[in-house]
Amino acid sequence: MFLKRLAVSKVTRSLNDRGSAMVGVLGVMGVTVVIAITTTTASLHAVGITTSTRASVEAEAAAEAGIDYAASQLATSVCQPTYASSTAPIFSVVVSYSSLQTSPGTTDSSWVSGCPTSTSAQRLKLVSTGTTTTAGVAGNTTGNIRKVEAIYPYTPSPPSNMIVPSGAAMYSYAQTDPTINNLVVTQAGTVRPTIVYLSGSATCTSGSQITGDVILGGGGLTITSGCTINGDLSTAGVVSIQSGEVTGNVNASSVQSGTSVSLSSSAIVDGNVFAAGPVSVAGKIGGNVVAGPVTGVSTFSNNSSVGGSVVSAGTVSAAVGAVKGSITQNQTGIVTPAVPFAPPWVDYPYSPNDWVAPNGTLYSVLTMTTCSSSALSPALATLAGSVVPMILDTRICGAVTNFSGNNMTLTSDSVILANGFNFSSNNIQSSSAPDKRLWIIIPDTVADGKPTCPIGSSASIGNNVQVGPHVAAMIYSPCPISNAESVWTGQMYSSSIGTSAEFALNYIQVGLPTVNLSTGQHLAPAGTGVLGDRTSIRDLVSN
Repeated sequence: MFLKRLAVSKVTRSLNDRGSAMVGVLGVMGVTVVIAITTTTASLHAVGITTSTRASVEAEAAAEAGIDYAASQLATSVCQPTYASSTAPIFSVVVSYSSLQTSPGTTDSSWVSGCPTSTSAQRLKLVSTGTTTTAGVAGNTTGNIRKVEAIYPYTPSPPSNMIVPSGAAMYSYAQTDPTINNLVVTQAGTVRPTIVYLSGSATCTSGSQITGDVILGGGGLTITSGCTINGDLSTAGVVSIQSGEVTGNVNASSVQSGTSVSLSSSAIVDGNVFAAGPVSVAGKIGGNVVAGPVTGVSTFSNNSSVGGSVVSAGTVSAAVGAVKGSITQNQTGIVTPAVPFAPPWVDYPYSPNDWVAPNGTLYSVLTMTTCSSSALSPALATLAGSVVPMILDTRICGAVTNFSGNNMTLTSDSVILANGFNFSSNNIQSSSAPDKRLWIIIPDTVADGKPTCPIGSSASIGNNVQVGPHVAAMIYSPCPISNAESVWTGQMYSSSIGTSAEFALNYIQVGLPTVNLSTGQHLAPAGTGVLGDRTSIRDLVSN
């Protein structure tokens, strides 16, 4: 019995031990599971944070890329109310504008969605939403999207059919008449006159009086016989003043026969002289002289006078007392005077849709169907008497329309189209202010950046032509213009302008639609503008 109870007791203990072991195993397993779950949760949380951070960086970069892309598009193309990219970097940009220059307070309600619709817009706002290409995991989606806001000052471009006054008093693409003889240029408007030759040299003589600047983008100028330029003279070639005066500065970008600028004893420059190389001075210079970087000997004779200093890349030979300031020789680092900017030729083919009156309506158009003196005179009378701006198309008249002897008293702004023209003994005026504008246009229909005169055509302004008072007339002619004794008020833009015969030009800047004659560029299409430097950029809370 004792042995039997002992055996049973051992069996019972064995079972109890096994149960205790199982409990222990289960406990260990529980702890392991808890640790595993905790570790996994921690790992997933860490991975989520890491991927969320990565997503946030990508989304932020995408949003900023959207800002840069939209800004670049606005600078070169017509405004779009939204910009988007569906490939990396993924962004969408919304445009809005404000007519206020600055924010009125903490809450700015002046913003209007979309592109500017008027020229009163002064600020542009871009809100870019960037989206990551690698989303966060484990429920961490907060970094998938980022929003960035940027604000810029904005200057709307005028509509391309708005007539922006531009261009020189006289512009020549390739001047073939080298003599400026008895020319008088005055300032009749608010803009200072300029004579611009894209190419060609000239001699100014016979007491010509030019108010304003003279720019020769491809040649040089000789001044003689009392020619006076009341402004600056800038040339791509050399300057020789034998008898005359330049009241401003002289800039000469070339050297020929060892000299860049020469002044005889009857020559005066009231301003400074900037020469590409040595100068030869027997006259008077009111300011300083800078000669270089071409080296050589600059000479100042006994009769010369320099009110300022002389700096030369070469040597200087100066009479005692000729130079009032200091003399610096063998100076390094002198930069060649820049070749003056002369804008390129602008082709204007003409379209009636270019011509919009201030009230927003198109100019009316009168197209001649036959051409004779009996038909032309009534057409000109209709043009002059029109109370609304009008275009008279005379191209049916052939290579040259002869307007000689027809006087006009303009009632409104007017345009005359022709394949070529001849004016002589004409009086074109307006009876009262405000001044009326007249355009005389030979269209240039070949878009090649150079004047293309219609075959057989010509442009001539003969004797006894008087424009004004109260009229400013713009001539656009891809054909060379010949001039005789006349008085013109306005401006001339041509392949070449005859200046050998005496005439006077009273400069008023008129310009043409769709083009800027001062820069040689076509105007930007409607809906474009100029972004200024960014004034602010910030992150917005993403929804």
